[in-house]
Amino acid sequence: MLAAISVACAYANPSLITRKVGSEQMLNRFLSYVTIESQSDDESPLPFPMTEGQKQMAQYVYDEVRLIAGDDVKVTLSDDYYVYIDIRPNVKKDVPSILFLGHLDVTPEAPGKGIRPLVHRNYDGGKIVLTGNQVLDPNQPKGAHLKDLIGKTIVTSDGTTLLGADDKTGCAILVTLVEEIINNPEFKHGRVMICLSQNEDIGLAAERYDPSVFNCRPDVVIDMDGDTHDKYSVGNFSAIGQAYYFKGNNVHASHGKELKYADALTAAATFISLIPVEMNPANRDGDEGYIHCFTLYQPKDENGKEISTEWIVKARLRFFDPAEGRYQQQLMTDNMAKVQQLFPHVEVSKIEDRMQYENVKYSLPHFLPAMIEKAAAEAGMPMTSRMERAGTTSAMMLAKYTDLMPGGSGVYSGQQAEHSTLEWCCIEELLALVNFAENLITEVMNK
Repeated sequence: MLAAISVACAYANPSLITRKVGSEQMLNRFLSYVTIESQSDDESPLPFPMTEGQKQMAQYVYDEVRLIAGDDVKVTLSDDYYVYIDIRPNVKKDVPSILFLGHLDVTPEAPGKGIRPLVHRNYDGGKIVLTGNQVLDPNQPKGAHLKDLIGKTIVTSDGTTLLGADDKTGCAILVTLVEEIINNPEFKHGRVMICLSQNEDIGLAAERYDPSVFNCRPDVVIDMDGDTHDKYSVGNFSAIGQAYYFKGNNVHASHGKELKYADALTAAATFISLIPVEMNPANRDGDEGYIHCFTLYQPKDENGKEISTEWIVKARLRFFDPAEGRYQQQLMTDNMAKVQQLFPHVEVSKIEDRMQYENVKYSLPHFLPAMIEKAAAEAGMPMTSRMERAGTTSAMMLAKYTDLMPGGSGVYSGQQAEHSTLEWCCIEELLALVNFAENLITEVMNK
């Protein structure tokens, strides 16, 4: 529907939507989400693992939105536990559509069982002391934004688990957005779509997205999953995940030459060592990509026992420039050939080569940054653009559905110190971000 952008008429929204959801309702909504243990599982051998907590989270949000929206909104819960929300336009002119993204799972990279959120009302600006001598300190990086939030309502975990703010803040914002739109029929808007995905935190958010549910290419995509209050993304790494298999044999090392010993472990270690140290992520920043061999492990047989003669290396290739990406891929291919030559009896093969996310910069609508900045400023949360040294749900979607998605910006969702036991958020910011989303809907409609 991009052609509609140039002909859409302007619609004047009220300067302030008649607010129906207040801070206590937002707090209760967020707390109800984070107490559901919806960690995704990066250890599962399944192609698309699904934990019971993820299913519970999806069902809870689906039922909640159905109750809020009734028959006014199409709400779909897929077999893979994605929640799709489709709000019809309430204007007669053909105006651009917008798709908001968030995710229902939380990271497996920190403890996530038995989450006990703590609510700190009227925050006084000091240190927040949690269980086990954990301290959220406004003078340390993970708590630095607290200095801006004196007098506000802060939510943390008890310090023994993550909070789940990544991305249940985004889910709370987007469900509240639906509620505000339904409760305020005078608020004029085009088609508003929301997809709450699964397995984002293990890199699989796009794997079971079903484009036929919305059956359109959205004009604008916004990923409500950012962690920096004054930034939004206009680009990100392109990312490729690779895995390499090394198969050896068991012979007596004392007679290795005559028995054609295949030392798979040393071959795998040599393969890793051939990557120039200057390409290690510890030595890269700014717009520099990297190659990171992040795990070396033995696969297991059907009985769950490690196979002593086999090793697998997993690697991440990250790059902003397509030319750098081609160089990285060729380097890994050349290194595999070198190892095969050095260890002729070891079986060496590439067993995974998957585009994980694409740089949204290549197809980001040119008008979107100005709209985001205006909508954020009007919501009292000014933001400036940045390139993201990470991936986003939008980037995952773009890699898998290049022709069905434009590049989307990642926007702050209120999460702070994510993937850690010091994770926290501010309830008043979540409400301001609902206001931001409403402002952006208006900007997109008036384009």
